Amino acid sequence: MQNSSASRGFFFIGTDTGVGKTVIAGALAKALTAAGRRVGVMKPFESGCRRDGGRLIPADALFLKKMAGATDDLSLICPYALARPLAPGVAAQAENIVIDIETVTTAFARIASRYDLVLVEGAGGLMVPVSEQLLTADLIRLLDLPVIIIARTTLGTINHTLLTVKQAQSEGLEVRGIILNKTSPEPDEAEETNPAVIEKFSRVPLLGVVPHIPAKDRQNPELLSSLVRSHIDLSLLQ
Repeated sequence: MQNSSASRGFFFIGTDTGVGKTVIAGALAKALTAAGRRVGVMKPFESGCRRDGGRLIPADALFLKKMAGATDDLSLICPYALARPLAPGVAAQAENIVIDIETVTTAFARIASRYDLVLVEGAGGLMVPVSEQLLTADLIRLLDLPVIIIARTTLGTINHTLLTVKQAQSEGLEVRGIILNKTSPEPDEAEETNPAVIEKFSRVPLLGVVPHIPAKDRQNPELLSSLVRSHIDLSLLQ
């Protein structure tokens, strides 16, 4: 397992798609920047990008760039913007794009050289293909970053989260912590007990539980920064 006590950053993965990785990672970038850290961001692969004037726009990467106040070129933050709403490796193959992982590792090294730490957001979960040969877990290993898992708060998240933790550890990755994110405004009785159960059985620090963030507030940097400062233990990300 890696020793990342002096980590160059963190790699955010989800237990599933739609768990709020982008919003949480962006909010943390804003909060850590406000705390005086120089924070870089990266989303190496983004699929399902819209076209604007013939160019694919990676909206999540653009959001991360805005939240961190980063000046890096968007193509450095997101080396591979893909049109199809599929796993990056699958989308690239469908679009006849050859993924060169060295392009990603080189971009990361350039960004990392400019900041105290870099927050890297993956596309989906740990076992998502990012090329014809590699999974997200392989990329994390190449970047030598500890993992932060973003999971839902609701019923079913115990199984998904513990499986993700176990798989990450079996891949030789360090899981630095878990953040639970309430993705729906609907009440769920399991939300009361899930945090303690997940922390007990995963033996991984629970960094925090983020309350539901309405869609209208997910582009508000100050509100997002305030939320994560109130609900996430930032000391473990220093």
